[in-house]
Amino acid sequence: MTRYCGDPVRPGGRIAVVSNDALGNFVAVTPLLQMLRREVSPACVDYFGGHRVQEMAGASDLPTRAYPLHGTPLRDALSWLPSDPYDLVINVEWTAWPKAFAGLLAGESTPVCGPSVGEGGRGDLPFADDLRGALWQDQGWIAESLPVRYPFLRSGFIGEIFARLAYLEGAVPRYRLPQAEPDGNVPDVLIATAASLPEKLWPIAKWVAVLERCRAEGWSVGLLGAKPSAQGRFWMGAAEEETLVERGLVHDLRGRFTLPQVVGASARARRVLSLDNGILHFAVAAGTPTVGLFRHGIHRLWAPPFDGLTVLTPGEGGQVADIEVDQVWNSLRDAR
Repeated sequence: MTRYCGDPVRPGGRIAVVSNDALGNFVAVTPLLQMLRREVSPACVDYFGGHRVQEMAGASDLPTRAYPLHGTPLRDALSWLPSDPYDLVINVEWTAWPKAFAGLLAGESTPVCGPSVGEGGRGDLPFADDLRGALWQDQGWIAESLPVRYPFLRSGFIGEIFARLAYLEGAVPRYRLPQAEPDGNVPDVLIATAASLPEKLWPIAKWVAVLERCRAEGWSVGLLGAKPSAQGRFWMGAAEEETLVERGLVHDLRGRFTLPQVVGASARARRVLSLDNGILHFAVAAGTPTVGLFRHGIHRLWAPPFDGLTVLTPGEGGQVADIEVDQVWNSLRDAR
């Protein structure tokens, strides 16, 4: 394998993209997938993600094929290795298994973009000796100065970073996700209160305060998320969700929709209020006015710079829990 430095991929070549299995990560890769098809014109772009995103990735028109790498037994995953190596392998995930799998997908002369094991599985493949190689190794992706230090970036948004690290130069498109009609009525406001990390959570008392104002305004509210039996496997905030359901402040929509239907439901809602999680990115993809609660600094990397998203942070040194009820309510009421 060799290190990819932007050299042309042969016309009609085959590309593999490796990521993780978080919903938001798949959405953040969709600009890269679109740009690969637009600027490289490959014969196929195969996506290796995970079981959590497979429903969405499999329904998308962007990958030629989608494989649930994460959560699949090793023996089964190895059966997906092609007889002929890919012409380009792009890996945007740093953990050990994607790095190893990227190396397995590559042949002796295949260029690899992103983290990968080295030749013969020994160590890591060295990054290119250029600014993109430096960015791959930079631990400060949330820094405000990132686009200044790396002039090929126009923003610090992760969707753009992935594309520029693959030496793609064109305009970064919006998210693109498959969308399906949800079953039944969709409330005026959809919310998502769960997150992957405790520092992303917002206190239950504040959620209650905002939802009581929604009720006073005459707005119905729906709670999105994983079905309760599965919620605790990957996300935090189950107790808070149950409190909102028990108090009658929300219509419980958890686990009722397929992932494309969640996008469709978001498109039919008047507004979405969410923590920094996959559902926020679904709502932005749907073009619905969305209010997102982010950790300060992380918002530079993970808040998509698209119209319709209002980004709220606690400010430098603060916690998401510090974001005030009035700030959230005013943003939700005025969202357009």
